[in-house]
Order: sequence, then C-alpha cells, then structure tokens
Amino acid sequence: MSSLSDEQQWEEFKKTHNKNYDGGEEESKRFKIFQGTLRKIEEHQAKYDKGETTFTMGVNHFADLTPEEMKSRCGLKPQPKKD
Repeated sequence: MSSLSDEQQWEEFKKTHNKNYDGGEEESKRFKIFQGTLRKIEEHQAKYDKGETTFTMGVNHFADLTPEEMKSRCGLKPQPKKD
C-alpha cells in the first residue's frame, strides 16, 4: 500500500503516463475512476499478502478508464451468454 494520498498518486499517474485533462468535469470523472482502481488494487494486494492469490496488481496507464473503455481499447468483445 502506498503512503501517498490518492491525490498525490493521481498527480504521479498523470505525469508518468502523460495524461492531460482540461480540468473540470472530465478530470473529476477520471480521478474518481482512478480512486476506484486504487481500492481494487489495495484489496487485491491484501489478498496476495495473505496468500489468497498468486499475482500482484499495480497502477498502469489504464487506471483512469472504466472497464467498458478498457475492453473497447483492448479489442475484447463480450461473448454471448449460453442458455
């Protein structure tokens, strides 16, 4: 777990991954998504530390994207559910 605040991690994320927003609503939206990603990473890392999973997670250039946006950018297409 990072000792940096969410805001500090956000600023570092933007700098590291060359993310630029016009501020306002878009930046606020992306920051909230980023915070959700941080919580998921923290939860997963806690499971890793307990030996409940075999891999680690961390922040990457997708951390400000919704799952839907990430799927569309990675070319993943949902499979139809079988009855």
